[in-house]
Amino acid sequence: MASVPLENEFRCCICLDTYTDPVSIPCGHNFCLDCIEGYWDTKDKSECPLCKETFKERPELRINRAFSDMIEFFKRSVLLPYSLYREDVPCDVCHGNKAPSVKSCLVCQASYCEIHLVPHQRDPALQRHRLTDPAIFNTSHLCRKHNKPLTMFCKQDHTPVCSKCTEGDHKHHKIVPMEKESRRVKVKEKLLPLPCVFWEGGGVS
Repeated sequence: MASVPLENEFRCCICLDTYTDPVSIPCGHNFCLDCIEGYWDTKDKSECPLCKETFKERPELRINRAFSDMIEFFKRSVLLPYSLYREDVPCDVCHGNKAPSVKSCLVCQASYCEIHLVPHQRDPALQRHRLTDPAIFNTSHLCRKHNKPLTMFCKQDHTPVCSKCTEGDHKHHKIVPMEKESRRVKVKEKLLPLPCVFWEGGGVS
């Protein structure tokens, strides 16, 4: 079965999920097409999120078909068999009979079922949070660049950071403890309306 290091090779550092429509930018790093396009849309320059190399003009991106085929093979041969025997991670928001979670948030430090994930899909601020597979949530708390715990949150870039990040790329940014940001978001989530629907496990969310 897949080891965490192997799975990390096929995971986008922006969304922290397995690549979807992978593209390679001029510096050689890979990202999901929508992820890197969205990242550049929020910046006043086109730079690599990992190495910070800046490009004079916004690169024209094309899906890396060879890499995409590798990822699809990895999904079929490793992730799919793994998903057949792994245990579901319960939603941290559900009460009573908990629905299985579909995503975990590194900022909120919580896992969400399909219904309770809605705020992260609708609220512009929450849409910037990094979501990952609940099954690998506990292994996703390390900075991919420095291999240190993501214990802080950069308010300017809306992303979790480690202590090394605050000494480098995020040195002059507003940084707050991850716990503080998590508490703020959870209070905000309680104020957001959720659809009242039945899920297959029984009950109403």
